[in-house]
Amino acid sequence: MLDTLNRSLLEWMVASPDVSGGALLLPLVLAEWAIFTAPAALILLWVLGNTQDRRAAVGAGLSALLALALAAGISSVYFHPRPFMDGLARNYLHHAADSSFPSDHAIVLFTLAWSLLLTPPGWLKRVWLALLLVACAVGWSRIYLGAHYPLDIVGAAVLGLATAYGVNRSSLNRWRDLGTDLAEKLYSLPLDLLSKRKN
Repeated sequence: MLDTLNRSLLEWMVASPDVSGGALLLPLVLAEWAIFTAPAALILLWVLGNTQDRRAAVGAGLSALLALALAAGISSVYFHPRPFMDGLARNYLHHAADSSFPSDHAIVLFTLAWSLLLTPPGWLKRVWLALLLVACAVGWSRIYLGAHYPLDIVGAAVLGLATAYGVNRSSLNRWRDLGTDLAEKLYSLPLDLLSKRKN
């Protein structure tokens, strides 16, 4: 039943085999480059924010790393072919023929969005919403280009939420706070050394 739903949704969302190059430009940009909004958001929070913002950024980063590890584990034990491998779409992304579930790009962006919703920074409070919209756009583009089924993206969103909740609402948040404290010390070390030299 899920497989039928997956294929039906794919037929509705995937690009036609004869789509022109201009119609592929935005989906290709989203599918290949929008992922870089993730580190950009974390760097902005770290550099321009305070300890609360940095804690949120570290928690989001840890959540994303854990989610990626979880996705890799799932892919290694459960192989699900991509739409182009099933002959249901063209491979506009020129993606490798590996397992499609869950989408790595989507899981990173969804996990960051959920994490920053659960532990909001003081600055850029709604950055989670921007990342959530980017995650949805990236998910759509990767379906449209034949690299993923819709349930690969839904699975990434659900796994991302579970991971973000686990890191931010359990004893793991102690590691997030310790990691933030250590990273702040390392970050301020060069500035402290420079100020000591001037004195």
